Amino acid sequence: MKAVTGQSYEGKEATLHNWARYRVSGSEYPGIIPQAGSAVSGKLYWGLDDQAVAKLDAFEGDKYERVVVQVSMADGANEEAYVYAIRNDCRKMLSDDPWDFDRFLQNGLEKFIHWFVEDRRDLFDRGDL
Repeated sequence: MKAVTGQSYEGKEATLHNWARYRVSGSEYPGIIPQAGSAVSGKLYWGLDDQAVAKLDAFEGDKYERVVVQVSMADGANEEAYVYAIRNDCRKMLSDDPWDFDRFLQNGLEKFIHWFVEDRRDLFDRGDL
């Protein structure tokens, strides 16, 4: 979060029910889609301003859309949140492989860092990130 927005935010673990996370074909990057009976774990952050959200939008790119959802917190409370989901017209980008964080760390982190720093340099140069 800090690498993209330039700021740290308070966050807590949350679960998004009836959504699934798959690996984008040819990469180790994830994408989420609605899927009954599935769940995605993640982190809910508070206090983001419009500038931080704009930076996240730019980072996620045009193949993802920001969607309002309900997430469950560890204490049982439900919270409204935004998630970045693969757009309907881009779902063919997803593989059938569920995305796995450990696999990402082992196989994809180095490529992701290269992509984040080098391939997205235009966003840094424009000041979007």
